[in-house]
Amino acid sequence: MTGFLALVNHLFDILVWPFRSLHPFYSLTVFSLLTTVFTLIVFRYASDQPAMRRVKDRLQAHVLEVRLFPDQLPLVLRAYSRLLAGVLIYLRHSLKPLALLILPLLLILVQLEAHFGRIPIRVGDNFLLKARLSEIAALDQVSLRLPQGLRSTAPALHIPDMREIDWRIQAELPGRHRAEIMVGDRAFSKQILVATPLTRPSPQRVRGSLWEQFLHPGEAPLPEDGPLERIEVQYQPRKFHFGSFEIEWLAPFLIMTLIGAFALKGIFRTEI
Repeated sequence: MTGFLALVNHLFDILVWPFRSLHPFYSLTVFSLLTTVFTLIVFRYASDQPAMRRVKDRLQAHVLEVRLFPDQLPLVLRAYSRLLAGVLIYLRHSLKPLALLILPLLLILVQLEAHFGRIPIRVGDNFLLKARLSEIAALDQVSLRLPQGLRSTAPALHIPDMREIDWRIQAELPGRHRAEIMVGDRAFSKQILVATPLTRPSPQRVRGSLWEQFLHPGEAPLPEDGPLERIEVQYQPRKFHFGSFEIEWLAPFLIMTLIGAFALKGIFRTEI
């Protein structure tokens, strides 16, 4: 499974690479369009399109019935009951394509979060590097090695109750840096991005279940037999500005995907 996740990471890195010099919103628009097209194709070929079309026609007829005879209670109640039954039938026809889409869409969302959810650290900024250990006894054995371009600006903060050590670091040079956390004579690295173009910052390197690795795809997992459970870099969330509003990537992505689906369903001859 780890190999599969690494392959997915590599694939999305290739897909994002042509857009690295563009504003992230334009890249997000492209991925929204690709997701829309993929979803429409799956719906078209995995669902019973004629049956879905007939169900939608009947639903529209029942809605019209309610509007035409609002003062005839028996007809209205019958129309509402048939509307409910029609919605359930429509959902039944949608189950197969939705089941096929769950895993691919989840993969897409996790990867888009990795690429668009955080921004690299800027030169001159201070940030926190955190390490959580599996045993509290190992706290006194931990030290930090920083490459050129990163500088520690405060003593390490030990938090015994959380089995955690925090370092305050300043970014001095742009690039892909790799800090090393030493626990005894064992070294564990963590990538830190400073002022790089659109890329995939990895906020956390984790040890744990496949689900944890799935949610944090940026780097190889920590060794299962190692003393570290998690290494975290405190990247800032990316915000898109629309007038006076600031929103994260997921809202515009979902809105553009839904609009695209209704705009393109006729071209792809797909009932959704």
